Amino acid sequence: MIDKKGLAVLYGELTTLSNKAGRLTPQEERRSATLLSQISILKTGEVTLADLELDEVNEASRRNGLPEFKRQDNSETRAKAEAWQMLLKLASENRTANETQGSIIARIGTYTGLGQFVPTEFVKETYAAMAAHDAFLDEDAVSMMNSTNGRVTEIPTYGDIENVAQVVGESADTSSSEANISAPGKADSVVYSYRSPLWRLPIEVMQDVEAMGNAVNLFKAFAADRIARGAAKDLVNGNGSGKPLGIVPALLAAGVTPTTAQGSAANTGLTEDGTNSIGSKDIAALYLSVNEAYRNSPKTAFFMNDTTRLYLSQIVTKQGLPLIEVHDGVETMFNKPVRISPSMQSIGAGNIPVLFGDGSYWLSRNVVDTSDESTTYVQLVKEAAGLIEKGLVGLRMFCRWGGSLLYTDANSPAPFGLLQNHT
Repeated sequence: MIDKKGLAVLYGELTTLSNKAGRLTPQEERRSATLLSQISILKTGEVTLADLELDEVNEASRRNGLPEFKRQDNSETRAKAEAWQMLLKLASENRTANETQGSIIARIGTYTGLGQFVPTEFVKETYAAMAAHDAFLDEDAVSMMNSTNGRVTEIPTYGDIENVAQVVGESADTSSSEANISAPGKADSVVYSYRSPLWRLPIEVMQDVEAMGNAVNLFKAFAADRIARGAAKDLVNGNGSGKPLGIVPALLAAGVTPTTAQGSAANTGLTEDGTNSIGSKDIAALYLSVNEAYRNSPKTAFFMNDTTRLYLSQIVTKQGLPLIEVHDGVETMFNKPVRISPSMQSIGAGNIPVLFGDGSYWLSRNVVDTSDESTTYVQLVKEAAGLIEKGLVGLRMFCRWGGSLLYTDANSPAPFGLLQNHT
């Protein structure tokens, strides 16, 4: 239960200090920061003002070599209080009354601001938004790696599907028909930092507890979507310079030759060609361009954006059957799922609008904290250009993503095929 009387006492002292804004001594500034941290701790309902005051008394006793006073509580409550005391100590030692853009402390912890404690939010729903936004961020469509740090990680790769076992006699000489297993390679997995633009809003909004909660929740919704669109775009088309090397450029760099579209005129009876359309023959050619061993994988699928899907959903075969069918609520072509990636190019001269292959050979990686399954967070910024002088604060979201193509053996068939419009 929240100690309301304790909160009132702390708010009263904080108000007195706030009225002296600009004229605070260093000691008063430290006290103001401590009060803000104490207020936020009391709001959790885990401890009372008496607990915090007792901790302060015991801290002074320890400095002077005097015995400490014992709290009359159970072990669970005591453990929680000690944890909060550690947080309070860190806050009073390392934080001041104003947060600055780029502060190291601000990036790794929680913080306070103008009468209202604003936590560094761990936003699990960000990942749900990302998975819903793009197939290349969905663990059901591609390989996903969650790591607790952003260090470069080497992922072993190999390709040997071009070689098959052969029947030999019991005493036959097999050396003449041996084919060595392909030498394993590696793909480097690197992550990059993504952040949303700063969302500026009046300080009065952040001072209201209820309004603050609503403001942060609203910010999470559109910031998660914005980061998803930015990260996914790079995972598909990134050039590898200061950002991930996307799957399409990676396949082209690996020597994969796209299938050239012939167009949908044979389906529609009109005049479309390979520069502005895709037909059922093109999809069939793309499907068969990928080795059968990859086509049998559970994660094999067609990847395209919504515009391309809409176009293909209107194509029918000569038998009058739709090219895109629905099986158990899942859109499919050639019995393989159609997965949506808004970052794929649309149909157009020279574009690559459709990718087909085994999604398990693409690795999307994000940095997570195993204690909370997320290192995405919302940071409160107060001291940045155009903020404090206008009575504004800002919110910004951070996360880290990377991607790697798990195919390095040029002598082995590629796990993906690309469909390109004619130029």
